[in-house]
Amino acid sequence: MTQVKICGIKHKETLSLLKECEVDYVGFVFAPSKRKVEATAAKEMLRSVPDHPPAVGVFVNPTIEELEDILAEVSLAVVQLHGQETPAFCQEVKERFSLPVWKALAVGNEAEVVEGMAAYATHVDAFLFDTYDPAQAGGTGRRFSWEQIPDLQAASQGVTEIIAGGINVDNVAELIGRYRPSVIDLSSGVETDGEKDPNKIKSLMERVREYV
Repeated sequence: MTQVKICGIKHKETLSLLKECEVDYVGFVFAPSKRKVEATAAKEMLRSVPDHPPAVGVFVNPTIEELEDILAEVSLAVVQLHGQETPAFCQEVKERFSLPVWKALAVGNEAEVVEGMAAYATHVDAFLFDTYDPAQAGGTGRRFSWEQIPDLQAASQGVTEIIAGGINVDNVAELIGRYRPSVIDLSSGVETDGEKDPNKIKSLMERVREYV
């Protein structure tokens, strides 16, 4: 069954709804972004919603010290690295914090992505495939060519694959029906005017669960 991560949580009401809808992962952005939250705010949100879904922290080119500071405050279940972090850095994060590491790879040139996967495969727990954009690391709201997904899944060599970029209520059935990804990751696809939309979240989860 495809799991769902909804990213860019900024309000405890959203987190409470995601728990109610049985979303599999919730994402907090700690990198420069319109969805960025401070560690104290994320900590308070998680504390206010007992038994919340596992929390994923999203970082772009952090230092180990920055990770230490945030992890000292926020109980994260996964570290997602969305920048140009090296395989060695990913390994260091895994070992130092004893947490799974998800590495984002921008999908543009498929050959380059596959080459990158080979370098990271033994150092990360999941690959997150997102749409290439030279100006920002994720959150573009645009999908890459989904026809590439089977090749990316084959090249993952058993590493969990996560599909992100441009997924929404209208196309999620196509994505899951054709490609059955392990995990899908959404942010803008369940927003209206830059804020998480409860109706879109509920509709999305209803459509995903049709494929149980």
